Amino acid sequence: MMINQMSQKVRKKINPQMIFYGFLAWTVWILFYSLIFNYQVPEVDYWTALFITGIQYYTYAVIGIFIWRICAQIPVERLPKPLLFLVHFVLSILVSTVWLIFIYGGWYLREGDTIFEAHDIWSTMGWQLSFGMTVYLMIAGISYTVIHYNQIREKEKQQAELKLLSRDAELKALKMQINPHFLFNTLNSINALVSQNPKMSRKVLGLLSDLLRMSLDMKDQLTVPLKDELAFMHTYLEIEKVRFGDRLDYNEEIDPNLLAKWVPNIVLQPLLENAVKHGIADFRGKGWIRLLIKKQDKRIAIKMSNSLKGEISSSNGNGTGLSNVKKRLELLYRDEYQFTYGPVKNEYQIELIIPLEIAEYDKRLDY
Repeated sequence: MMINQMSQKVRKKINPQMIFYGFLAWTVWILFYSLIFNYQVPEVDYWTALFITGIQYYTYAVIGIFIWRICAQIPVERLPKPLLFLVHFVLSILVSTVWLIFIYGGWYLREGDTIFEAHDIWSTMGWQLSFGMTVYLMIAGISYTVIHYNQIREKEKQQAELKLLSRDAELKALKMQINPHFLFNTLNSINALVSQNPKMSRKVLGLLSDLLRMSLDMKDQLTVPLKDELAFMHTYLEIEKVRFGDRLDYNEEIDPNLLAKWVPNIVLQPLLENAVKHGIADFRGKGWIRLLIKKQDKRIAIKMSNSLKGEISSSNGNGTGLSNVKKRLELLYRDEYQFTYGPVKNEYQIELIIPLEIAEYDKRLDY
């Protein structure tokens, strides 16, 4: 289902190069068939044969665009193969019938009743209907082939872009999400604890080491189980608790049935970092942070909220990490996700809703 959403625009796109080559192929066929038509029906001169044949097959060339649209609206994955073939078989009869009515109607308007004298129309109507149906099915087959090829190319393009963003996310994780002050502040906290509380300083060093190690362990993964993502976020949280002590009041409510579900790699830590920065670090006194993760229909709903004691301005860098998260979500889920953030009364809320299930091939990319 996911790949259908991701490639919907690809299926509906008609490449101008395809139109050119299609037009060229039809033109060659029309020139060739006009000779055959003139040979079979000597009473009809070549130019008249060319005119009739041109009306017939240029009309079907236009119909070919319509057939492409049908294939775009009825992808192979949507229907069982026998039912899909039956649908197109019925459509081929209808389209071919309309096609014959149009071309013979045009010929009649040009030549009048003489067309019945020059050629036995009814004797050829049957095989022309069969020919029209065959052409319809051929165009449908070519359309599905091109659509599938475009889907593969689009998937490869997205995988390449996801790979770059994933590696970018790894680098940002090692640099503490584009925040050099985090590492600096952590080392300062360790320095202050060395003389006052050596045991705690060793604990923070261990947590920092764990965080960096976990970043490296997950470096080739675009998505991870929720439990692993929480473990990474909790390690980051423990370090921040050392920095802020009782000032940081954190609480979470997580549906245990979702722990094995896959979520984007390094998606919770930027949300938590944003909450710590704007709910705790930027203000004096105590602040709170709440994390809620629950099932909502067939989706995972994530809500990170924090206390807000003043306005957040663009000058303090708000939204930088969140925009990076949004970009990765867009590439992973296209239109199947929701991501909103902003102040609500006296708190700041970030809400993320993603599909509960993700395709197996999207969980990990082979680099």
